[in-house]
Amino acid sequence: MLKRLRQVAFLVNDLEDGQDLYRKHLGMETCYSGDPSRYDLKNAILPAGNETFVELLQPTTPDSSASNHLKRRGESPYILIFETSDYDRLILHLNSMGVRLSEEPSLGEYRHAFIHPSSTNGALLEIVEVNDANNSWPAAGPDWDSLSHKPLTKQIRQTAVLVYDLDTAVKSWEEMFGITATKRFHVSFTDLEIAILPLAGKDTFIELAQPTGDDVPSGRFLKRYGEGIYLTIYEIEDSLDMDGYLKEQKARYTSSRVTNNYVNLGFNSIWLHPAGMKGAFTQLSEVLVDDNPWPPAGDTWYLK
Repeated sequence: MLKRLRQVAFLVNDLEDGQDLYRKHLGMETCYSGDPSRYDLKNAILPAGNETFVELLQPTTPDSSASNHLKRRGESPYILIFETSDYDRLILHLNSMGVRLSEEPSLGEYRHAFIHPSSTNGALLEIVEVNDANNSWPAAGPDWDSLSHKPLTKQIRQTAVLVYDLDTAVKSWEEMFGITATKRFHVSFTDLEIAILPLAGKDTFIELAQPTGDDVPSGRFLKRYGEGIYLTIYEIEDSLDMDGYLKEQKARYTSSRVTNNYVNLGFNSIWLHPAGMKGAFTQLSEVLVDDNPWPPAGDTWYLK
């Protein structure tokens, strides 16, 4: 019932600084900037490739929910925004399960609802159904698909939600959204037990991840902040070129090429440190094989 992960929203202290940073490190240019005043926010939308988007959000009042989140967590991921082609059935299904959600007024070109983080392991979700035949993603403005500029990323591929109990989380997300985990594995490099759940469009993915211990980086993050959005993963064309580019930009990052236990996975990755990305832990991955469009999801997921 979830078609695609379309957009990931990040809270920032300063919208201009945020846009400069994403332009510098990921080559993203703003296609639309607005003032969703009913939420006490102003925003900028940046294409990330293949009709996926980054949204930067700056609170405009000191006592809004976004402002309180920013004070509590600092700059950080804030909302995962999904597209559905089955809005009515999904909302009915979620209501029948007792999921906490709020339907927002229709904006004509799309309908949308928010799912409270208490129902989705600390991650605030927005579900959107687009009804505009002339614009496949109205939130990005009227002209985004005519822009010639291309980012350094091919698209947002996957987002990770950190959880206390992986088995329980996988069961819950499968039941809520009609998706199925296609691969579970342990990544020693990141000290995480991971499950990957492809969405219906078969080009974006949810990752649910449980730390393997309390005294590992992800375990300390979970203890400090609780469950929630942890990592955004973009696909890139060439990790070696990106490595050189980020070095020129003096970005704070590490590469899978310098690790001993991140091999034979079908992809190379670069991790941008959250401290250098306004709180957004960021992974850039190049697929190395020709017969599997996204190896992290398993060997046969794309054949189903």
